[in-house]
Amino acid sequence: MDWLKNIVHSLPLEAISDILGEITIWWGQLVKDVPPADLPMYAYLGGVIIVLVLWLLVARMLPRPLGGMSWMMLFAVLLAPGTAIGDPSVIAPASIGVVYAIMMKDTTGAITSMLPILVVLVVGLFVGFIWQLIRGAFESSLDKARSRTAEDTQATMQLTTGNYLTEGAIVTEQSDTNVNLGKDSTLNKKTDSDMSDK
Repeated sequence: MDWLKNIVHSLPLEAISDILGEITIWWGQLVKDVPPADLPMYAYLGGVIIVLVLWLLVARMLPRPLGGMSWMMLFAVLLAPGTAIGDPSVIAPASIGVVYAIMMKDTTGAITSMLPILVVLVVGLFVGFIWQLIRGAFESSLDKARSRTAEDTQATMQLTTGNYLTEGAIVTEQSDTNVNLGKDSTLNKKTDSDMSDK
């Protein structure tokens, strides 16, 4: 539960309230010329968009797969299409049909109304899974390209500076002075012995 407390403490509440105020002003200007019959649909779609955009702020703070899955669940619940209760030819959100069927204690109606939500959820999760696979493959190819570029840059730097040793190589120097000294001392002994013979 600590992660939930961290989410609540890290939410930018002032920024969210400023955004909501601006959206309310913008919304009032947008719907002032809308006919009264279409106003509920505009209000519903506007509210759904606001909820989904605000949930993006929360979803970014959740662990990676849970954030996207929760956003997709919210999207499916709010925007899955269903039919209106009084008029089946009118499209309405499926979640309203589920709530109505639960209130009327009609389990078959609730399950029937829940099917579009489940279809939208499964399709959205499948698309998200495919997107994550494509994104993972793209990121791994970018990482490989970056590592190749770094290796090429290092090889170029080695060629230009004349440093052909790798970073982990240990340089071992043989002391030629000992060999030379040994040879010189034997030469000196020979010359000394030749001088004494004379």
